[in-house]
Amino acid sequence: MMQILDNEKEQKIMPLFRLAFRPFFLAASAFSVIAMVVWALFWAGLLGNHQLMYGNPVWWHSHEMLIGFTGAVIIGFLLTAVQNWTGNPGVRGKKLAAIFGLWLIARVGLLFGQPHVIWMIIDLSWIPLAAYFLAKPIIERRQWNNLFFTPLLILLTLINAAMHLNSLGFAQFDQHQLTLALVTVISVIVLVVGGRVIPFFTWRGTDTAQITRPEKIEWLALIPSWLLLLNVLLPVPEAINQYSLPALFLITGISNLVRFARWRTFSTCKVPLLWSLHFAYAAMIVGMLLLGVHYAGGPVGYSSALHFITVGGMGGMILAMMARVSLGHTGRNLKVGRIVIAAFAIMIACVLVRTLVVMLLPAMTLNGYIISAILWAVAFGIFTIVYFPILTKPRLDGRPG
Repeated sequence: MMQILDNEKEQKIMPLFRLAFRPFFLAASAFSVIAMVVWALFWAGLLGNHQLMYGNPVWWHSHEMLIGFTGAVIIGFLLTAVQNWTGNPGVRGKKLAAIFGLWLIARVGLLFGQPHVIWMIIDLSWIPLAAYFLAKPIIERRQWNNLFFTPLLILLTLINAAMHLNSLGFAQFDQHQLTLALVTVISVIVLVVGGRVIPFFTWRGTDTAQITRPEKIEWLALIPSWLLLLNVLLPVPEAINQYSLPALFLITGISNLVRFARWRTFSTCKVPLLWSLHFAYAAMIVGMLLLGVHYAGGPVGYSSALHFITVGGMGGMILAMMARVSLGHTGRNLKVGRIVIAAFAIMIACVLVRTLVVMLLPAMTLNGYIISAILWAVAFGIFTIVYFPILTKPRLDGRPG
């Protein structure tokens, strides 16, 4: 009877707003295509003045790719996953449309507008609203092990506020430090979620023995991640920070490599939905190690190391995770066609161009920026086109969601 009632209510909601992954995955992907095309045009010198990108292209690029794009995918994933965790229906309908609407208005305002308090208020509202709908069922079901996602979302909002205050001229926070803080917070989320789902997906997708997650190895991987986050967020004295920061990046990378080594990566070679996830997690690890070398004074540029994490780790993980989650939550077989496999391969090319080409061929730096941005736009453009009908139509099996 409950299932029938749920289905009756479901029919009154347009499919796009039946679960959070639908609007946020689709729109975030499409937005990232636009953002990367604009970014490529900027580096190609084809935009002229800075009427776009909030009057500050570098600020806009880092903010919108970390908050506007990555933040949207995180919200879409968490507000969908919480239904599975708790058994409570996920936010949907008008409430979901309100969160999404605030996100969309902020993206338009920050692309075409100039710094203003109104845009700051709108952009600071959608993540806390989503955090409320995430925390509510977790608290009701007393699933305290999942509650930590909520303070992480609030932390993203606080860093977002600091970035906006900078753009408005109301404060002078270190922009480099704010970007690093955003990347670190998101990295912790990716490492936690990836560590939970990739072994499970690999086990189920390769028909091999279950991949166990020994508690000691999990703690070994996650404790340095949290310590790294604290080191980045807290005002650590420079005399300590010059040693603690590179050490924690290196330890986090090595400890997660130990964790990753148990996930039978080679067994995924024939399963694109799996090897794409494994590549992304490996890119996260490489990025952590490269940042450790950079902060230790080694011959690695900050930008290249950072983009190994943001493009290869986060971007690759997002594309692979959205591709799989969207199929699973719409009642479809967990298989992708050649064009989506091509998108995965293009993302690999994207991170290699943005990092290794720039590191090894400094004269190609500007071209590397442009080419990598175009590759990103192509990869996510493929996802947007292929998954549009999947995300905008009801589940194939008739179930709610």
